Amino acid sequence: MKLNILAPVFAFVLMILGTLSVAQAAEEQDIREFLEVTGFDVAIASIQQGAMAGPAMTGEDPDMFGRQWVQLAEEVFNPDEMIAEAVEMIAAVMPDDLLDHGAGFYGSALGQRLVEVENESHMADDTKKYAEGERLTGELLEQNSIRIELFREMGKAIGSTETAIKSIVEIQVRYLMGAVAAGVSDFDISEEDLRLMLMEQAGEMRKNIEVNSLVANAYAYRDLTDEALIDYLAALQDPKMGQVYEILNAVQYQIMAERYETLASRLADLQPEQEL
Repeated sequence: MKLNILAPVFAFVLMILGTLSVAQAAEEQDIREFLEVTGFDVAIASIQQGAMAGPAMTGEDPDMFGRQWVQLAEEVFNPDEMIAEAVEMIAAVMPDDLLDHGAGFYGSALGQRLVEVENESHMADDTKKYAEGERLTGELLEQNSIRIELFREMGKAIGSTETAIKSIVEIQVRYLMGAVAAGVSDFDISEEDLRLMLMEQAGEMRKNIEVNSLVANAYAYRDLTDEALIDYLAALQDPKMGQVYEILNAVQYQIMAERYETLASRLADLQPEQEL
């Protein structure tokens, strides 16, 4: 039976929003337009890039599977399928007023500029992106720039750090348990103990997430003015935008968890490639 560890996260979103009537639920076309105008479709599609590190979770070298791994990751993390799944999930929990609120801001001149730079950042080469982001972060710290505090407040506004910690733990649990069930890992620990072990590392994860967030933001928003970022923070601190992001975070991590679990279950189909 397929594990559904992140289901409680999604169920919580349903609970706080209440049961939606058919009339209140957003239409599929409206949601697809919402995903495009907010750039969330690109964020979902970019999950495929991160999947390339999958085997490392079980102690294997991603390169050992060569082209087989690339083909499997591309298949399991198919962008069109993930976006279709996101549409279905958002339709279940996103009322029209929240859909309109998110689309209204991101459809503005500032919103579209933000989507443009965020989309570029999502699809940029990770190595180059983080190298440049680290350089920029160092400069901002030396200058005691207001941007550092703005980036931290932006993260707080959308609850990104705490949500990421819980979700990353559950994704790792589902991946590792899936790998064990598929017979490709001899990781000898119960699901409960594994989750507890990973949660013990929450403090270190929090530090890493916050540092990575600063670096990523320094890169993504490098061409925006301080004034634009102040306006963006104000928009993110709106309670309605907080609800929008609560839903989008839950959707993104649910999709990731399901796909990584599927990925782990199919690792047994791969054979290590050896150099001739």
